[in-house]
Amino acid sequence: MSYPRFRYVAPRTIREAVETLSLAREKGVTARVLAGGTDLMVQLRDKEVAPDLLVDISRISILQMIERMGNEIRIGPVVTHAMLSTSDLVREYVGVLSEAAKTVGSPQIRNLGTLGGNIVNASPAADTIPALVILEANLILTGPEGERKIPITDFFKGPYKTIIAPDELLTGVLVPLPPPSGRSVFIKLARRKALAIARMNLACMLYYNRQKEVFEWVRLCVGSSTPRPVRMTAAEKALEGQRFSDAVLQSAGAAAAEQMVQLSGLRSSTAYKKPVVGDFVMRAVRLAVEKG
Repeated sequence: MSYPRFRYVAPRTIREAVETLSLAREKGVTARVLAGGTDLMVQLRDKEVAPDLLVDISRISILQMIERMGNEIRIGPVVTHAMLSTSDLVREYVGVLSEAAKTVGSPQIRNLGTLGGNIVNASPAADTIPALVILEANLILTGPEGERKIPITDFFKGPYKTIIAPDELLTGVLVPLPPPSGRSVFIKLARRKALAIARMNLACMLYYNRQKEVFEWVRLCVGSSTPRPVRMTAAEKALEGQRFSDAVLQSAGAAAAEQMVQLSGLRSSTAYKKPVVGDFVMRAVRLAVEKG
């Protein structure tokens, strides 16, 4: 098995990486960014992509950091899934992201695959994206004109399509600290327990006020079910202000399933996915409530 020929560079700073990408764009050279390579190397091997230039950002130390900055956590795009799943900072404040990272592939893939790669690849089955959506994360994109900050939900145009420019680099993921009262859950359905791409996944965060016996707020995002990641707002509205009951859970599940169909349209997989989305929502909400 042969790989296509390409030029390889490994910049040491963000500025150098952006200048390399910008120069490539000016000269009409196709460039791809390499971080962990778990997706890109397969695409190269299978000749799905054939760039002229490979820009390896894995040696830029500032992109490997996880740090708290005031009321948010900044995560570098080269942070691996293994680092996310074991970070005390991530587990304490944004545990749903840690839970999602634990489900990615095998230990080998988690040790190589990066958060930035998971985001920029824009696979509908990406495990970390639903978690980042309910955490209301923002992305920092850096290009020749400087930085721009955008909500993660504005980043995706569709499956495997994003708004990032050819000479831009994802340089940070900003995760606001969620209310401490919230409880979160990440669940995943796959064909097998290891090395499996998600057939469906779901991230849930909520606060159930036990004194008032009502859902104060709810955030839900289902992966592998809609063209681009979005909050299941219909299900959230069906829960908020309501008491915990089987009937309320069923109503929320039905609302999520109907929203999925509205966003995705009728497909061959709809008959399978529609009831699973509903069941996933009911299961996740129940698990989150049981957490306390």
